[in-house]
Amino acid sequence: MKFKIWNIVAGIVSVSMLICSASAATVFPDVDEDAPYADAAEYLSEIGVMQGDAQGNFNPDKTVTRAQMAAIICRMLGETENLAVDGGRFTDVQEAYWANRYIVKAAELGIISGYQNGSFKPENTVTYEQAVTMIVRVMNLEESALAAGGYPSGYVSVAEEYGFTHQLLTQSGDLMTRGQIAILVYNTRV
Repeated sequence: MKFKIWNIVAGIVSVSMLICSASAATVFPDVDEDAPYADAAEYLSEIGVMQGDAQGNFNPDKTVTRAQMAAIICRMLGETENLAVDGGRFTDVQEAYWANRYIVKAAELGIISGYQNGSFKPENTVTYEQAVTMIVRVMNLEESALAAGGYPSGYVSVAEEYGFTHQLLTQSGDLMTRGQIAILVYNTRV
């Protein structure tokens, strides 16, 4: 699972970069080419991990929900085909909910979990420590995080050690924006 999506799409992105002419402008009109997340947003869009809205904007300052993070995680892992829907896994995620299949898959993979009362709270904004924990699990580094102190400090420590948090100006408790999530995910590539 580790690095699966990056290995698959690295060749595709390389070829597409050779075919397409070089351009100084980003693919999103609301992403300044000097923004710290500019390269991440463009790369993740090209490989289908994060997309823009219907108007073509990336919306880098919008916060990311727990449901959106589950979808990003599944796309990152290449887990997007034939995903099962389960209306009973979490009390607040109905079968018809747009992200049900992503939430179910990410939970099956042990990347995300719900709350003690059986809920997932899909519309809550993902926090820095939640996002970092998910990324550390995606990268198969949970054992190291648990050895380093568990949630949240052990996960944050491991993420820092591996450079996943490079260029992130956030701290525990902060709500994560799309620009910040793009940086975090981008920093995991090989």
